[in-house]
Amino acid sequence: MGKTDWVAGVWLRAFSGRHPLFSAAVVAAASVVAADVRPWWGVAAAVGFALLGAAGGAWRRGLVWLACGCVAAAVFASRDGGRRQAEAALLAAPGGSREARLLEDGRGSERLWAAPARLRGGEHAGVIVWWEGTGEVPVAGAVVSAKGSFLPLPEPRNPGEFDRAEWMRRQGVAAVFHGKWMHGSLASGRLAKLGARIRHGFRDRVTAGLTDDSQEAHVIRAVVIGEKPSDEDHLVAAFRNSGTLHVFSVSGLHVGMVGGIGWLLLGWAGVPRRRAVPLLILLVFGYAWITGHSAPAVRSAWMAAVFLGAFAFRRRPDLLNALGAVLLAAMLWDGRLLFQPGVQLSYGVVAAIAVGTSWAARSFAWMARPELYMPTQLLSRRQKFMLGLRQKTASSLAVSLAAGVGSAPLTAFHFGLITPVSVIASLVLVPLVFVMLSFSLLSAALFSMAPPLARGINHLNGWLANACVLSAQAFSAIPGGHFPIGGDERPMLLVYDLEYGSGAACLSDGKGSATLFDCGGTRSFKHLVAPSLQRLGIVPDSIVLSHPDGGHLGGGPAVWDAFPIRQAVLPVKRSRSPTFRAWIDQAPRAGIRIHQVSNIARPLSLPHGATLEILHVPDPYALNSRADERVAVFRLRWRGWKLLLTSDAGMGTELRMLDARTDVSADVIIAGRHRSDLTLCDRFLDAVRPQAIIVSNATYPEGEAVEPGTLDYWKSRGILGIDQAESGGVTLTIDSQGQLVIDGFLTDPPLVLTLR
Repeated sequence: MGKTDWVAGVWLRAFSGRHPLFSAAVVAAASVVAADVRPWWGVAAAVGFALLGAAGGAWRRGLVWLACGCVAAAVFASRDGGRRQAEAALLAAPGGSREARLLEDGRGSERLWAAPARLRGGEHAGVIVWWEGTGEVPVAGAVVSAKGSFLPLPEPRNPGEFDRAEWMRRQGVAAVFHGKWMHGSLASGRLAKLGARIRHGFRDRVTAGLTDDSQEAHVIRAVVIGEKPSDEDHLVAAFRNSGTLHVFSVSGLHVGMVGGIGWLLLGWAGVPRRRAVPLLILLVFGYAWITGHSAPAVRSAWMAAVFLGAFAFRRRPDLLNALGAVLLAAMLWDGRLLFQPGVQLSYGVVAAIAVGTSWAARSFAWMARPELYMPTQLLSRRQKFMLGLRQKTASSLAVSLAAGVGSAPLTAFHFGLITPVSVIASLVLVPLVFVMLSFSLLSAALFSMAPPLARGINHLNGWLANACVLSAQAFSAIPGGHFPIGGDERPMLLVYDLEYGSGAACLSDGKGSATLFDCGGTRSFKHLVAPSLQRLGIVPDSIVLSHPDGGHLGGGPAVWDAFPIRQAVLPVKRSRSPTFRAWIDQAPRAGIRIHQVSNIARPLSLPHGATLEILHVPDPYALNSRADERVAVFRLRWRGWKLLLTSDAGMGTELRMLDARTDVSADVIIAGRHRSDLTLCDRFLDAVRPQAIIVSNATYPEGEAVEPGTLDYWKSRGILGIDQAESGGVTLTIDSQGQLVIDGFLTDPPLVLTLR
């Protein structure tokens, strides 16, 4: 054995001896990762770690590692296999009445809410499903029942789309139970109702006196109880881009702050340490519960309990051992937790702080040093204060640097974002959040005795909330403070496959310039289109809207809140649609230049040398016509290829273009569906002479589906049809030979066209 191996062995024995629980947890986690590939790989990994641990005569350590690794791998394989069997059984089961107990509060509104639930009764009792229902939104612990059927987990259908199916599988969900829009029965027990009243009462108290939908109220609720603002994407973006998103939702940071506040109060009250520990443990678990018992808060509460428990047993507390105890218990209970990004970030950041803070402190040691040749006893009060301030600042910077470095690989992997500015931003925002959290707890405690005083504290908290937002926005605006990595750097046109007949497409040059053609509906833009573009590293700065239909407008302000939109092309000047009026009235106030298609005489320049021609301008005075009758038709010329964007135009619009002798020739048609008119009539296809047609095909609502036999008819005419019900999102690229490659997200192989 070489000197390097010997040194590594000595270090391993010393490290595992100081942090035995953390070492065992790492072995269990590694065995779970191996078992995710093949079950027997998990056992092999456990055996390998056992041999490594037993090296040098530490055979007991090897046995412990073997047991932890094998049990974690076996439990993971058993749970994952059971979930797979339950998934197959539920999808094969007929529809009918079902009953379940909710594991979390319902998310959504009375129109449609959803939550994980555990089935009760019958052969599938105990299986976890994703329950979708309507009516009163239930709370955790409520028993719900309804008639419905089981559906497959929602697999991604577009590039860059968040994989909800995989996220659900990692939580043990076997299928989606859909109540077919029927109200089911709801029975909430007394404890569930009491818990809901307490949590909702706490929510109301911390924002009493503030306007319910104000920015201040949104920020306070996000920071204090983890309630994500539903329509405030610009707030989330500011904290995400400054690397401080962890302060914008309840996490281990907040649980630690609550424990710190309790420690200070009990210390001032003269409570002995051993008596204070049980009270602090109750406090952190109580806070985790009152904020909706989110997974990060509960994990942090357990970690705090283990860490504080060392004081009760007169042992030196060890952060790595506390982390190891919670992680080991999680792996032995359900190793699927390890594959959730939140779990990885929670444990990864704590481990980075525990391991790297002492290393990071060296970078700021100069800041914490006292004056040279000046004994501490001779320092003035001001000098002592400044020394203490410098030392605390150095300590905070060291923790921020360790956390930033430790979380950077995970943040880059899961979110495609690097935020070097987070080290400095956390130094400002974390103290602000600490004060805000302290004021919120004080306000909630005083509300019953002195409501006016509590409201005054909340108003003060509102100023702090605005200060947090301004700070996050300032740090996120620093050049080089954040930048995306990875993504798709190919020049491409991405045509999204969206629900309910919505439409969106994006042309990107792969170098930072992109144009959106329609934006989808409000929900599809926020939850699919925008996150997809962000994961792909595409940042559109221009918008082209085809017609004033809600399924194509992206919710208006949500679009320019998500991306730095500089200009937009609109099809008409007036519309009854409130969302379209937002584009006309509010977009200019947001700094967006508005262009009307009726005023554009020449082709528009687009990314990657493309140009956009306007082939049809809708009647500007047809206010009472359906939105699908007011479609602007465009032709995209791109590297010799002609792509016709007809959106939801029907036969009436097609014939008007032909009667006007408009040149509509194109190589590919990208089409939606007119709700009440025929689409792509024979005369129009004769004039276009396309090689291929990419067509949306939604089963709901009526009129958005492609008629049976349509694709076969196109094939008989020599036209290749790409049905997005089968292909999902479609990516169009141009290869080195100048051929157009049309690649469906769900289908293989891609279609390759050659210029005629």
